[in-house]
Amino acid sequence: MTPKEYLQQYRNAEDSINAKLDQIHKLRELATKTTQTLTADNVQSSGSSDKISAIVSKIVDMEREVDAEIDKLQEIKKNVEKVISAVTNYTQRQVLTLRYINGLRWEEIAVKMNYTYRNVCYIHGRALSEVKENIS
Repeated sequence: MTPKEYLQQYRNAEDSINAKLDQIHKLRELATKTTQTLTADNVQSSGSSDKISAIVSKIVDMEREVDAEIDKLQEIKKNVEKVISAVTNYTQRQVLTLRYINGLRWEEIAVKMNYTYRNVCYIHGRALSEVKENIS
């Protein structure tokens, strides 16, 4: 795994967590839209309570799955943060943090740090060399 791929795991973990949370949110919305039909003439169940039970069951299963995955992803994020914090040069650490933790584009990093685009790319390359040593 290259240093870029290693560091990109942080953003990938964030995206995966958010996607799972969106799935849970959609299931909850679906559960609130499902209603029962109550009439005095019907003696048999219409099956709508089964639909609600199935949706609630899916939500519970999804939440368990998400919790387990979030734990794994949080560990990945913690490891990436640890590798970035091990970079000795502050400016290099800042570039890595802005890029891989905050998800900023190169142009945004250059403006924020008051550097040229080219200089940010150079600093990033130097930082990746140190990251490579730390993950090997």
